[in-house]
Amino acid sequence: MAYTPTNPGILPTRCPDGTQMAPNRLADLDIDDLIEPITATLEAHPSVVLVISVAATLGAAWIDRASGSELSLAALYLGPVALIAWFFGRTPGRAWCLLVGAASLLAEMTTPGTATAPTVVAWNTAAVMMLSLVVVEVLTRLHRSLEIERDLARTDTLTGVANTRSFKELAEAELERARRYGRTFTLASLDLDHFKSVNDTLGHAAGDRLLHDVGQAVRRRLRKVDIVARVGGDEFVVLLPETDAAAAGVALDHVREALRTVTDGYGSEVTASFGAVTFVSPPNSVEEMLQLADVAMYQAKNAGRDRIESMTISREPKPPSID
Repeated sequence: MAYTPTNPGILPTRCPDGTQMAPNRLADLDIDDLIEPITATLEAHPSVVLVISVAATLGAAWIDRASGSELSLAALYLGPVALIAWFFGRTPGRAWCLLVGAASLLAEMTTPGTATAPTVVAWNTAAVMMLSLVVVEVLTRLHRSLEIERDLARTDTLTGVANTRSFKELAEAELERARRYGRTFTLASLDLDHFKSVNDTLGHAAGDRLLHDVGQAVRRRLRKVDIVARVGGDEFVVLLPETDAAAAGVALDHVREALRTVTDGYGSEVTASFGAVTFVSPPNSVEEMLQLADVAMYQAKNAGRDRIESMTISREPKPPSID
């Protein structure tokens, strides 16, 4: 007797004999989970994209030639054009349009047993190139839009530095490098002192302007490999890869001096307190890193503000509690 589910809209989870069915793992996968690893691999190996595109172009020309002149196979040439445009950009994509045009022309001219009029050959070749150009323009604009959207999703719109989400992703990668290669790094937490007074006396527009200027000043005073992020209202974090305590102290002193120039126009009481933690041994998680940096930063505030308090972790730390 065939088994029929009582509700056709819901897949059964048990067999007719009552045993549990194996879960459908494929159904649980999102399409992005399948595409992203492939895209990441191709981005990391552009030569593979080039080889695939050359092979696809030659294959399209061979099929075009073998099919005869009665059937238009212009769409076959769009695949390699799309690959080049997506992974290499507009100019290489346009150049590939010329290549597929030449391949299409060669296929038309060498098709056995036919004598196609030159105007038809020219039209077919132009059609292939025009369609290819449209694909290049559409894909390069789409790619650029996605890049902008991705950047905006990881950027604090007020200050222009990384946001919390972006910082945690980058910090996780740096933490993994530290674990793998035994690298020392430093994380610093920066909090503006008496920031509330700026909003209360000068207005929120002035407070926003101060936050923007602080973010940009910190960014300018550090290396390109250093990570600057805004993780709270007036709290920033700075991750300094491959930086020991002495080098971090010098870098943060430069940042602190730069911030004094920024905050001077907002009142003498507006300063910055820094808490820096140098990890000789990597912590257990990014959250633990942030917690330890916050501890050091609160020590700076409790010690009188406008200063840098530092600590070094040379073993597996147990996060202290914040009173």
